[in-house]
Amino acid sequence: MTLAAWQQILDQHGVAASGRPKPILASHEVTVRDTTSAKRFEKRKRMTQEERHLQILRAASKILAVKGYWGMSLQDISDEIGISEAALYHYIASKEDLLAMVLTEGYDTTESNEFAAFSASAVDADGHRVYYYPRYCLNTVLYNMQRPEMIQLLCVLSGEALNPDHPAHQFFTGRHIRRWEMIGSMNWLLPNGMNEERFFDLYTLVASAIDGLQSRWLADDSLDLLEEWMHFSDVIFPTNVWGGISDPSERNPDDPRCLMPYTLQERG
Repeated sequence: MTLAAWQQILDQHGVAASGRPKPILASHEVTVRDTTSAKRFEKRKRMTQEERHLQILRAASKILAVKGYWGMSLQDISDEIGISEAALYHYIASKEDLLAMVLTEGYDTTESNEFAAFSASAVDADGHRVYYYPRYCLNTVLYNMQRPEMIQLLCVLSGEALNPDHPAHQFFTGRHIRRWEMIGSMNWLLPNGMNEERFFDLYTLVASAIDGLQSRWLADDSLDLLEEWMHFSDVIFPTNVWGGISDPSERNPDDPRCLMPYTLQERG
């Protein structure tokens, strides 16, 4: 299902709109995607509290993505940003405090949801804003392609956090439902017959598919995440079911209907 609006995105990223997935040759050489080649932070004078906070957040994200929580030390952070470990304690209380800061401010951000939602919505004739889930999922993939280091951080920490003793264990076990509380509150246009229970199953399927593809993308530099997601999207959102409600560009701007009766909130 390649809409005109989606074709423009694919063209910008150099991805073919159709065709079968690229074959994996016997001689295919797998190279891990480089996510941490950026230079170290340079020491700055008279940095404001907010600037230092952001610097610490970025440094911790970078190091956690490589070493994980158990392998990271506060000295690593201090070395990365060019201050002493004692000075670092002026900004954080502990290693766990630093981890919490990264998890709450670094990954599932308001900015990421706003990016995914902005071009996945339209306003109907009665002024109601409605959302198109297939486009929202595509936008999520596009956003995550711009931050491979954060995706690696999520993969590393979520693996570590399988241990109930890990300080991020509860964060990751509850993350799926926390995300659902946000997703489930939006006015999604849904196919006939889809209720909240079925949409939750679809949301779970999409989240699992994106997480799995992202892990493969990080491990294999030759993998095109956008191209792979388009193949998945064709299966998850077949045209005969989602045609007309996949992207805001499919809506006729002269359509006089109120679209709320077709949304998740109305169907329950």
